[in-house]
Amino acid sequence: MVRAFGRIRLAAAAATLLVATACKDSQGPKPNALLDPLPGLATLAVSTSTTGSNLDPDGYTVTVDGSTSQSIGTNGLATFVGLAVGNHTVLLSGVAQNCTVSGANPRTVSLLAGLVGATTFSVTCVVQPTTGDLSVTTATSGASGDLDPDGYTATLDGTTSRAIGINASVTFTGLTPGSHSVVLSGVAGNCTVSGGTSRTVSVTAGSTASTSYSVSCAPTGPTTGSLSVTTATSGASGDLDPDGYTVTLDGTTSRAIGINASVTFTGLTPGSHSVVLSGVAGNCTVSGGTSRTVSVTAGSTASTSYSVSCAPTGPTTGSLSVTTATSGASGDLDPDGYTVTLDGTTSRAIGINASVTFTGLTPGSHSVVLSGVAGNCTVSGGTSRTVSVTAGSTASTSYSVSCAPSSPGTGSLTVTTATSGASGDLDPDGYTVSVDGGAASQPIATNGSVTFTGPAGDHSIALTGVATNCTVSGANPRTVTVPAGGTASTTFSVSCAPTGPTTGSRVTGRGQVGTAAPQPGNNVQTFDFDVRADLTGRFTGTDYSDLHPGGVPATLTTDHAADPATSITAFRSSSSACSDPSRGVEFDAIGREDTGGLVGYTIAVCDNGPANSGLDFFSVFIPSEGFGRSGQVASGDIVKS
Repeated sequence: MVRAFGRIRLAAAAATLLVATACKDSQGPKPNALLDPLPGLATLAVSTSTTGSNLDPDGYTVTVDGSTSQSIGTNGLATFVGLAVGNHTVLLSGVAQNCTVSGANPRTVSLLAGLVGATTFSVTCVVQPTTGDLSVTTATSGASGDLDPDGYTATLDGTTSRAIGINASVTFTGLTPGSHSVVLSGVAGNCTVSGGTSRTVSVTAGSTASTSYSVSCAPTGPTTGSLSVTTATSGASGDLDPDGYTVTLDGTTSRAIGINASVTFTGLTPGSHSVVLSGVAGNCTVSGGTSRTVSVTAGSTASTSYSVSCAPTGPTTGSLSVTTATSGASGDLDPDGYTVTLDGTTSRAIGINASVTFTGLTPGSHSVVLSGVAGNCTVSGGTSRTVSVTAGSTASTSYSVSCAPSSPGTGSLTVTTATSGASGDLDPDGYTVSVDGGAASQPIATNGSVTFTGPAGDHSIALTGVATNCTVSGANPRTVTVPAGGTASTTFSVSCAPTGPTTGSRVTGRGQVGTAAPQPGNNVQTFDFDVRADLTGRFTGTDYSDLHPGGVPATLTTDHAADPATSITAFRSSSSACSDPSRGVEFDAIGREDTGGLVGYTIAVCDNGPANSGLDFFSVFIPSEGFGRSGQVASGDIVKS
């Protein structure tokens, strides 16, 4: 242990050395008699030690506790007298950019009463660079056949030239600091440099300055363009214009166009062209008016679209059907049924498995509440619904009610199936669930659930009727324990192996036509399908430019498993819509529109490239409505397998 007087002597010796050092430094302060600490206070001696090249000519500044500062040489000493005992923050500032302080800065120094504390800042300085660099970049836009094939030349200060590609960079090194001129030359006649070919750039020593040229190249090929006009009409089918419309170009050339269709005018001179839509029924309104001015570019197809909404011409009110479906043992069901209330004012009694219809309702949203549900029964999704009613049609909502056993000696058993495999390979007629060797049984879908109610205890559960290409995972039959007053559950996982052809007999797709976001009012169509040559599969499509009352986009769905009235009716493993027909598939189907009606339609697709390449093609056509949509797949993928 160092005694107190020993610490004083050591500190004094250190201070003496620092003073001696300072005496040899022409920039340091002269020795000061005030270096000796004042009674009850402390003194801080701060020194600097600088090495290297290009030292800071004006020295530095030392600041204690952010308030008291002194100048200090590059190799000097500064003393602070009369400081309070304890920790102090010491900061060295004014350090040149080419110099680095070693260790903490700021740093904390602890002072003791009657002693001289000391700290040294070690600074290292390096040689500053005397030259800089200049990077020149080109970015060229335009069709590949219109770009400059041999690139350009970048010339520095009128003397030094470098070849540079159409989308590339070159760097000039070892330049004196200051302004330098850069000129881009060798630009093809059909290309234009934004901001001109000459630049003045300031170069700083030790860094790389940069400048860029944006070059756009105009088409050198075709001299005419095309114009595509599309109509998207929304409204109830009976309210739409039966004979379509007429579109007229530049007041001279007219074409008939369906209510949801497209026509294309070709061989047009580049520039502005007027388009007018006429023949619109009195109950229909064109968003944005019937007249458009469209700019056509040589070698490309411009487009414009008309969104037409048709108001109802028939009924002004609609209806709402409410249905209940209650499950559970007969002794556990609600004996007096329920009550359904519309908009908080009109109430009707409804059975536990029944329907009631409210008529003469104004179009719009209506609230429906189911009440009178027994305490042992639960309503899936809650008792309240909001339903949109459309004039001339019947909206619907349903309540699924499950009633738990009310007798402690019984319980419920829910059996679920989860089947994996291609849709054409699944068991078409589902399975059968048997309890206790056939004492009770129910049919069950390949992916479904059924519930049994009966005595509590152990029960043997078997899944039968499984197709030969399908395998049940786990025990079958299996034993399940049903608790009194509760519900047990078990799941049979089934996997089905392929049974049919695997080449050219299936087409899948998911994505969209149009680059905008899939939101109501945008000219975007989305699709999701999986269809096979054995006429199994599904299709869903949404047209966000075809809005029905309430701003709801039109949809078309085929899923025979969920809606038996819909189906795939034909499958063709090639399509003339594709430049290579072997890459295409066509299928015919019957689907249900969001309005509730069934329509026949044809899908033609082309698998022209990988996902999100923009090369795949999709089209849909509904002959009975003269409706069609088609285009390149902007995002997503179509796969023929």
